[in-house]
Amino acid sequence: MTIMQGDIFQSFGQRDVPTGAFPELCTALYERELATLARAEVASLAALQRRLSSTSYYVKQAARAMLQQPIPLELDVQNASWQAAQKRQLNHSASQPQKLQQWLQRQARLGSVVPVFDLQPRLQRVLLDSIDRLDVQQQRVHLNMHGWFDWQGQSLESGSEHMRLVRPDSQALIPALCGHQWNHKGRIDPRTLSLREVLLATSFSWA
Repeated sequence: MTIMQGDIFQSFGQRDVPTGAFPELCTALYERELATLARAEVASLAALQRRLSSTSYYVKQAARAMLQQPIPLELDVQNASWQAAQKRQLNHSASQPQKLQQWLQRQARLGSVVPVFDLQPRLQRVLLDSIDRLDVQQQRVHLNMHGWFDWQGQSLESGSEHMRLVRPDSQALIPALCGHQWNHKGRIDPRTLSLREVLLATSFSWA
């Protein structure tokens, strides 16, 4: 059964929001973004200043969205992350290419948020990205961060053969939102989502 972006997790229910959650989320997101900026390569001091000046706005936007969107996963306010049980491994089923192609033909739109499987041998994870171009004639789709993919989900970018675009359903989105990761031995500690990924995750209409 195809799961629409608008009704993923619809049956999971809602959670209570703790008092003081907004400032705690802002603090966690702001500290995380500052650490990211400290490691980032920027073209100039002016570019860094622009990013810093907009950080407060996007942090508040993300924190509000994390509290307001009915995402039925456990919210860890102190770490600004979602929690859910992690599968033993990340599975890319043989039926995924067909499901993705059907979804792209019928439901995909510019701006749609999609999960991308990163299937490197030493580290597997699910990343969030968004569609910024649909090429129906050549049956390919372009993502904002990860470039071109064909309609079976195979990356068309050089050196990105380990990347797979998949249909946005609960099986892919739960590990994406929770930052689940695996290596050759199995489950490892989850990663923290970037501020951009948090904003993408909360851009769905979950209700």
